[in-house]
Amino acid sequence: MNHLCGLSDLGDTLPDLTSSERDALSSFRRRYEAHYFDEEDSSTNATNDDSNEEKKEISTHSCTPILTQPAYEISSDELDESGLRPLDDVSLYRYLTADRLIDGSFDVEASYKRLLDALRFRKQHKCDNIVKNIATDTTPPTTTKCQRLRVGIWTGVDYHHRPVVFERLGEFFSSGNATKVSEEDWIESYLYFLEHHFRKMRESAMTSNQPVDRIVYYADFQGVVSSIMNRKIWKVIPLLKSLVKTVECHYPEIVSHITLFNVPRIASAAYKVVRAFLDPVTAGKIELYPGVPLERFRELIGDDVIPVEYGGRNEVDYPQTATD
Repeated sequence: MNHLCGLSDLGDTLPDLTSSERDALSSFRRRYEAHYFDEEDSSTNATNDDSNEEKKEISTHSCTPILTQPAYEISSDELDESGLRPLDDVSLYRYLTADRLIDGSFDVEASYKRLLDALRFRKQHKCDNIVKNIATDTTPPTTTKCQRLRVGIWTGVDYHHRPVVFERLGEFFSSGNATKVSEEDWIESYLYFLEHHFRKMRESAMTSNQPVDRIVYYADFQGVVSSIMNRKIWKVIPLLKSLVKTVECHYPEIVSHITLFNVPRIASAAYKVVRAFLDPVTAGKIELYPGVPLERFRELIGDDVIPVEYGGRNEVDYPQTATD
């Protein structure tokens, strides 16, 4: 969690924040830091009450609760085990935004619960080990296999320094690959993919000297028709549902735009099924196009970021989805 990029003080980072938004962020930080300090107290004055047991379940730590530097400058060997740790305001604001109410107000307690749940999730799935593996370019064999079975690549950054992902999602639907490894292995592979998001965001933040807390995602649906005709797509839906819930619950607000292209009309029924289990905020970020919307691409990213096969100039290695 603390290896997300951002600043300790928002300052002019988000100049459009209203006074109520800043108040909500301050309240959220105080709520989190109160738990953080309570955790320190509980390490020396342990009791048997449920609240202390809950805190111990998350973790202990040894670092100070206020970041005084961009979070991306904290090296991986300085991280505590997954659990309570300092968070920058940009990261906290993502969790706060994830539970924004219909009237525009915030639910600090809901965001606080979401954050603690995410910290528990990170401990359970040993996400800090994943971060350390990524830092040393170490990838487990099963994750490498999953990356061949579901192809997604980084092609650069958009005009706002956000990392850009292109994925061959239609090929994944039609390949039958979803059942070739266990759901547990798919989730671990997806966690590597997600943690790579933050590595790319940190790199972009350091290059641009601006906080970068979101990516831009493009999914090519070429090939999805055959998956609908042979009904393989319905075997993928449960896995997608599980992966989407992982993102929404534990990695909220990390995607700025989602563009699905080469989407045939027949795929609309399948999309309605997928949309049904998406958070409304996430669903609102999705755009669908029947072909390759090159001009729409160019509104957010340059030709040097768009792969050659979609009309751009990026000759990045973009392999076809493996079938074995």
